[in-house]
Amino acid sequence: MKKAGFALALFILTAVLGSAQTSEQDQAKMMEAYMKAGAVTADHEALKFFTGRWKVEAKMWAAPGAPPTESVNTNEGEMILGGRYVRLAYKGEMMGQPFEGLQITGYDNIEKAYKTLWIDNSSTSFYLLTGKYDAAKKTYTFTGRWTDPMGGITPVRMVIKIVSPDEYMSETYMAMPDGKDFLNMSDRSVRVK
Repeated sequence: MKKAGFALALFILTAVLGSAQTSEQDQAKMMEAYMKAGAVTADHEALKFFTGRWKVEAKMWAAPGAPPTESVNTNEGEMILGGRYVRLAYKGEMMGQPFEGLQITGYDNIEKAYKTLWIDNSSTSFYLLTGKYDAAKKTYTFTGRWTDPMGGITPVRMVIKIVSPDEYMSETYMAMPDGKDFLNMSDRSVRVK
């Protein structure tokens, strides 16, 4: 029960007590479903790769064909909430300005998909992506939407390739109005030992 967490236990208890007509068998099925939904699996264990301190060589393109702005930043990762998520705290600069971001990534046992949430100090928008991991290619591929400050929603795709036990590449592509992908950001992360 401890693994499910206090909040989950409280939710289950509320749901069970709120339904006077729920049989013991239904209650057991419900408890089993919630325990399975909250279990730490191999998909969560894989996220341990991102823990530790990383040096990040970042490039950002403001528009297709424009020269990139480059910076060297840091990213620190740690597993949180009983190993269900990895939290990455990003610090450095972007386009000559101080920059901080927070990324939380986990595996949703119910939806059978990875989810990643990104927030930073350049915006008040939440950036939520859903993806899969291809073990043969050692690649995560996420898709989602970005709220454009100029109005509208832009489809995005983020690809994270594990290069070695101490390096990974992350590329973010935005869909242009003509439907073509535009490489907007590229990060090379190397583990600091």
